[in-house]
Amino acid sequence: MEVCLVQLNKPFATVTPTLDGDVLAILARADAAFTVSQIQRVLESASGEGIRKVVNRLTAQGVVLRDRAGRTNTYRFNTEHLAAEPIKALARLHAAFLDRLEQTLDEWSSTLRYAAVFGSAATGRMTVDSDIDLLLVRATVSDDNADDEWDRRVTELARLVTLWTGNDARLVELTEDEIHAAAAADEPLLRDVAQQGLTVAGTRTWLSTQLRPAARRP
Repeated sequence: MEVCLVQLNKPFATVTPTLDGDVLAILARADAAFTVSQIQRVLESASGEGIRKVVNRLTAQGVVLRDRAGRTNTYRFNTEHLAAEPIKALARLHAAFLDRLEQTLDEWSSTLRYAAVFGSAATGRMTVDSDIDLLLVRATVSDDNADDEWDRRVTELARLVTLWTGNDARLVELTEDEIHAAAAADEPLLRDVAQQGLTVAGTRTWLSTQLRPAARRP
C-alpha cells in the first residue's frame, strides 16, 4: 500500500500541491483578515499575482470572504462554510501529529524520561523527502525484560509514525547516562533538540537539567 508523505509545515500538500493549499492554510489557522501583501510576506516564494488569483478563486467558492478596508481588499476564512471544519482540521495537521505522539507516549512506562521531535519536522522546513526525527531518552536500567519491552515499543512507535504520515521515522535512542556523555561532548544533535525541539514526553526543564555540566547537576 502506498502512503502519501506528509509535509507537516504544508498540510494541504497532502491533498493539493498548489498555491491554493498554502494560502488556505494561512487563512484557516488565523482568526483574522489578510491582505494579499500580508499573505505574500508569509509565503515568500509566491507572487502577489498568484496569491490574488487564489483568493479570488476561494472567494468565488465561498470558502473565503472578501471585505473592503478603504481601497484595499482583505480576505478571511469563512468559518460557516460546510467545508470549514475539515479544512481547519487539515490546517492543524502539525498540532494533531504532536497530540497523537503525546497520547501514544503517555502510555509508555516511567522508563521513558523524555521525548522530542527535532529537525525539519520541528522547525517547519520539511520537504517531500524528509524523515521525522524523534529523540527518546530512556532511564538507565539493567533489566532484560525492560529491554525487550522498550524495543517492542520503539519498533511499534516507528511503525505508527510512518502509518500516520507516510514519512520514515528516524528514532534516536539515548539513556540518561548517554545524554550526560553527549552533553559533555557538546553533541550537535542535543543542541538542536534543546534549541528547537518540540517536547512530546517529559519536560524541557528536565532536559535542560541533564544538559548542564556534571558539577552543576543536583
